[in-house]
Amino acid sequence: MQSNFNAGLLKHQLLCNRAYLAVPASLIGICFCLYSSLVLAEADNSEYLTDTPLEELLSKEVVTASRIAKQISDSPSAVSIVTAKDIQSYGYRTLAEIISSMRGLNTISDHVYTYMSGRGFGRPGDYPGRVMLLIDGHQANDNLYNASYLSNDGILDTELIERVEYVSGPGSVSHGNGAFYGIINIVTKKGSDFDGAQLAVDAASHQTYKERITYGTQFDNGADILLSASTLRSQGQNFYFRDFDSPSTNFGVARNLDDEKNRRLFFKGHFEAWSLESAYVTRKKDDPAAAYNANFNTHPSYMQDANGYVTLRHEDDISDQLKRALKIYYGQYNYSAEAIYSDGYYREKNTGRWWGTEAKFVYSGLDQHRLVYGLEYRNDYQQDFYLPADDIEHSAYMASAYIQDEYRLNDHWLLNAGVRADHGGHHAKNLSPRLAVIYSPTASLDIKASYATAFRKANAYEKYYGDGSTIIPNSNLNKEMVYASELVFEYRPDSSSKWMSSLFHYTTKDLIQSETIMSPAGAERFTNVDRSKTRGIDFEYDKQWSKSSRLKASYAWQLATDQNDKWLANSPKHLAKLNIAHGMFGNRLHAGIEVQYVGSRLTEARDRLDGYTLTNLTLHSTTLIKNTTISASVKNLFNRHYSVPAPTFYLPDRFVQDKSNVWFQLSYDFK
Repeated sequence: MQSNFNAGLLKHQLLCNRAYLAVPASLIGICFCLYSSLVLAEADNSEYLTDTPLEELLSKEVVTASRIAKQISDSPSAVSIVTAKDIQSYGYRTLAEIISSMRGLNTISDHVYTYMSGRGFGRPGDYPGRVMLLIDGHQANDNLYNASYLSNDGILDTELIERVEYVSGPGSVSHGNGAFYGIINIVTKKGSDFDGAQLAVDAASHQTYKERITYGTQFDNGADILLSASTLRSQGQNFYFRDFDSPSTNFGVARNLDDEKNRRLFFKGHFEAWSLESAYVTRKKDDPAAAYNANFNTHPSYMQDANGYVTLRHEDDISDQLKRALKIYYGQYNYSAEAIYSDGYYREKNTGRWWGTEAKFVYSGLDQHRLVYGLEYRNDYQQDFYLPADDIEHSAYMASAYIQDEYRLNDHWLLNAGVRADHGGHHAKNLSPRLAVIYSPTASLDIKASYATAFRKANAYEKYYGDGSTIIPNSNLNKEMVYASELVFEYRPDSSSKWMSSLFHYTTKDLIQSETIMSPAGAERFTNVDRSKTRGIDFEYDKQWSKSSRLKASYAWQLATDQNDKWLANSPKHLAKLNIAHGMFGNRLHAGIEVQYVGSRLTEARDRLDGYTLTNLTLHSTTLIKNTTISASVKNLFNRHYSVPAPTFYLPDRFVQDKSNVWFQLSYDFK
């Protein structure tokens, strides 16, 4: 339900904007009551809160993010997981909401796109984000901007997600170019998880509506299929921007410029050794803040994305000691934008297409060794930008070979070593090693020490895009390199709880970032800077009292600095998260409360933004009506006013984020 604010009221709200650094007393009371009820709940340790997901996580290396371990304790990195149960309990409607709940990760929005930061690095408007996004092992980043799409432009409905895995640290040894500061892998559900048709309707603030229909089943012959389609539309809000406050620009109010629409399709099928998966999304979003110096509060002013892929896999056992996985995939991304400038109408339309194939083998025939090796080839045969002044057409390729060895010396020591060679022409050649030592003095404690390097070549947008006035290309961009050391502690005192902590230090060389140049005046181009550093420590604690009562808490301290030891923009030093879920009234009603604290940070103009605390509350029930799930969420429960840094291609250096908003969902299972 759209609010009709006048300009004066919007300005008053902005002036009253403040961030709250402490959890309010009322929230503490709610958390205390929930915690007390959890402690008093009858213990049921039959299902450890992450036991089943972790077991499944590494049972099939071709799907998982860490790929080469049989158990989570053998993974050389720290791994965090959000399950389908978490998604339901806390009312996550987008991947961005899931990511924001995870250890050491953070997201911001510029009212069009959502950007992710990890390990303290995430410049506003930095499309790659330096954390690779995978869907069932398929790289979901496009080949023009290397962007991860995290909000309503994302390719998946969250109801289709079985779990989200976050593996911190460089992952180039297993995934090559772009697996820089970490990997996020989404594992989707199977058709048997639905066992029939499911219809869902949603209604949310700002006249937002969504419909979804999903069908999944497993046939008698073992074949499993999942089909899903959804659509979303939102009228959005009016926004006030003080930087545009003048009579000629509607006193800084962007009216009716927050409209959004999307459509999604998803298919997943599996039969014997074969599996086929395909996904597609198209999203159109108005731009209320007039990017790239476009005229403010004018129509049209929008950006549209269309993203899709198809992946075919074949997995079999050549022998008892040798497993094989073959994959071929195709992806496509289209982008278009329209805007009005003082000198006329502007339209841009860009297209990226790619295909690739991979052959992977797992060999366990050597005593105490487990080898994973393979070859991969990717052809980005179309990376085209069609601008009013010029057509820019390019292509690229990457050929890769890798090998990893998991060597168990004895019951207490495990050595994990690997190397990957990538070749994609000039500025795209790299050798990525990783070495990890895992010491397990007891069955409940693992200590992991690792060193790894990773690289990211300049994407097509950073290297070739140029409109002759605001952005200048730089074909001489070098690849980025990161050198990472990490120490991880994992402690499992019992079957229902887990402690994890990691201490890390990263040095990034030849970091790619934009700079303002003198000619043309005010134009920007991407360039390599000498180096930056990130160091920090994080903690995570999971506890489950019963199937419906659980707690997860995390804290991260991280400091990211540039070559001059200056604090990087949009790099909060403190991130704290608390999630509590609990079943009430005999589990007829489930409550999930989430608290997130984001510390202060800098804008690109070096202004300091205060930290803030957000609280989200979700209630859901599966028993009030037969075969029906009812869910209601309130985001930003206490209506906190806060701002985040804006990208450099906007005039404002900060954007005010959403106040309290609600979301209702009703889903019915045809069984």
